[in-house]
Amino acid sequence: MSDNSEKKIELKIKSKLEQKKKKKTLDDGFKKNKVVNEVLDKITILQLYDLINSKIISYVNGVVKAGKESVVFWAKDPEENDIALKIYLVTTSNFKKRSQYLTGDPRFTSVKKGTKNIVYLWARKEFQNISKCYDCGIPVVKPRHVSKNILIMDFEGKDGKPENTLLESEIDENDYHQSIELISDLFKKAKLVHGDFSEYNIFKTKNGLKLFDLGSAVDRTHPNTMNFLKRDINNITNFFVKRGLTVENPADILERITK
Repeated sequence: MSDNSEKKIELKIKSKLEQKKKKKTLDDGFKKNKVVNEVLDKITILQLYDLINSKIISYVNGVVKAGKESVVFWAKDPEENDIALKIYLVTTSNFKKRSQYLTGDPRFTSVKKGTKNIVYLWARKEFQNISKCYDCGIPVVKPRHVSKNILIMDFEGKDGKPENTLLESEIDENDYHQSIELISDLFKKAKLVHGDFSEYNIFKTKNGLKLFDLGSAVDRTHPNTMNFLKRDINNITNFFVKRGLTVENPADILERITK
């Protein structure tokens, strides 16, 4: 592809995204053009071009959520189904802190140095984790494809508005039991420990809770498995306690899950 063609594609995508986000500021303080400029580097532009040519995606609507490590876009596939593009920021330095979730996981024994390589590995790791859970029948977002720093999933929500997380929802006792069941199923069925399980990465849908953001999940044989599992149980327990629910002793939950 010529430099001229590449430039035209980049300008077209940027223009589309900026139109969708016009006059809006994201919750974390990122302004629209900063998000677009940080995410749509040359490599990502080329990947988007390839994904469109391969008919994996059709077009991108706009930004749904922006964070320090990734930006989620609402997009469409060729059949006009809603999909989510999670694009990890290749330029971010935060991934250097993620080595604890990679080193020791037997699935990823060779971690190349450099932020770009870690980001690509992280995206692939999250795709593998979601796929494993999905295949085990655990309620997670449906994975579709991964390409370098771009992870593609089904979009959970409507018209570009994502489902509410547990944090954003009214909760009840059933939500608490489903949350503990998710942790248990991860450990027993998928042989994974989430490592960052919280009210921030669980959707509350009309069909029950659905988990997302599984990049941190590690294989059960990871040396920090028990520490991560205890932390996951404690974190979600504290959330429900703050919401006024009666909960089980975290130590009893840990014993039941691991026995």
